[in-house]
Amino acid sequence: MKSLSLLPLLTAVAAGFGSLAMTTEALAQQTVEHAVSVQRFHAAPGPRNYFTMRGARTDGTKVWSAGIMANYAFEPLTVRSCQNATSCDGSARQEDKKVVENMLTGDFLGSFTIVPRVQLGLRVPVMWLKGTGITPEGNDEPEGISAVGTGDPEIEGKFRIYGDPKAPFVIGATVFATAPLGNAINKDQFMGDKHPNAGARVIFDGEAKGFSFGGNLAGVYRKSVVIGGTDLGTEFRYNIGAGYRVSPVFRVMAEGFGTTRFSTKAGENTLEGLGGIQIAPLGSPLQFTLGGGTGIIQGVGVPKVRAFLGVLYVAEAKDQDGDGIEGAADQCPTEPEDRDGYEDSDGCPDLDNDLDSLPDKQDKCPSQPEDQDGFEDGDGCPELDNDKDGIPDTGDRCPKEPETKNGYKDDDGCPDEADTDNDGVPDARDKCVNEAEDTDGYEDTDGCPDPDNDNDGILDADDECVDEAETKNKFEDEDGCPDELPGKGKKK
Repeated sequence: MKSLSLLPLLTAVAAGFGSLAMTTEALAQQTVEHAVSVQRFHAAPGPRNYFTMRGARTDGTKVWSAGIMANYAFEPLTVRSCQNATSCDGSARQEDKKVVENMLTGDFLGSFTIVPRVQLGLRVPVMWLKGTGITPEGNDEPEGISAVGTGDPEIEGKFRIYGDPKAPFVIGATVFATAPLGNAINKDQFMGDKHPNAGARVIFDGEAKGFSFGGNLAGVYRKSVVIGGTDLGTEFRYNIGAGYRVSPVFRVMAEGFGTTRFSTKAGENTLEGLGGIQIAPLGSPLQFTLGGGTGIIQGVGVPKVRAFLGVLYVAEAKDQDGDGIEGAADQCPTEPEDRDGYEDSDGCPDLDNDLDSLPDKQDKCPSQPEDQDGFEDGDGCPELDNDKDGIPDTGDRCPKEPETKNGYKDDDGCPDEADTDNDGVPDARDKCVNEAEDTDGYEDTDGCPDPDNDNDGILDADDECVDEAETKNKFEDEDGCPDELPGKGKKK
């Protein structure tokens, strides 16, 4: 199936970036604290999320969900130790310790939507990990490490701040905190932090025509912990993701997530890439997630390879708004569909079907957008020929003045009178419709050219006195001016 074929591509791209990874370095003399969680994959509780990235489209009332997201990480913590206690120069004196080589975590997830804009979420990790461990001197633990137990549970409150669930852009936020149970149960086994963490997150959630995209930015307060030269403390966490809904059942997604302390030290900036799919069978309350990824910028908790698999049960009222659309098929479970023949299957009211800014209740043409050209724009109907002259406005040079249908330039849309010879005198008044008026100030309104204004037989072009007739007396009769014979005086 086409949707499934994209998963290997996304994984291959992530693997290509993985070649940029570095190994977290630690000198033997430096501190290697164990009271820290090396799990960076924090599954998002509740519906309408990505893998770890939160979405902001919370909706419904008394909607709850429960599920599990299991993920396997290969070599999430490798420390470069020095065989020589005084120097780490030269590859022969360095050794990579697979402190945590294998880690399997099951995040038990739960959520409850109190009101459409507010959701409570809970994540309880149960972990198994195994590795060589490391002593303060940089050596392997005599028996390695192997532990099973609870990690640090996290509780969060999510708020939809701007936009409705179907809007192209939605903004939300979360506040969250963790409890240090992992280290309390399995002391110094890299399963949990020694102190609680707390933070806040801003969510941007975009969606258009099946495509989805978004980002998270969080600030997290965390007590400082040192692993070799890497200081894990208060940090920024970020996510960026995109997806495409191939069908109502399949959604393909890619996500990148990481941390930064705005430091140049190795291990204090991380980035991991993920790709996968979500499957939500029609009519089922279950949602399945499958994917994998790799480290891009290596640091504590970023593995060489990660794989994950999850299932989520979403318990929504079958038809909260009574519009006949039940469960997950209703994208607006608290707002009834308006049933007007336009996108009636999504469960959301479409108050302006043609998106012309006129509500359907006031729109005489609710499925045809108004053309907003200053002519009868308040009725909601497009007027494609304002002056009703049969020439569409797009090709009408005079859209507000009807064409004069007289066989003369009838396709320009402007009223006009026929002027066959284009001399400015309409044919109705033109005595010479096929001969252009010469417009020389002499009888210019009759439409006829007057080549000899004074009718003396000498054309105006050769007549030195165009408005005075020549005196035909055989004396300079060709100049067109009246004159007298020599000796009798001459006037010019």
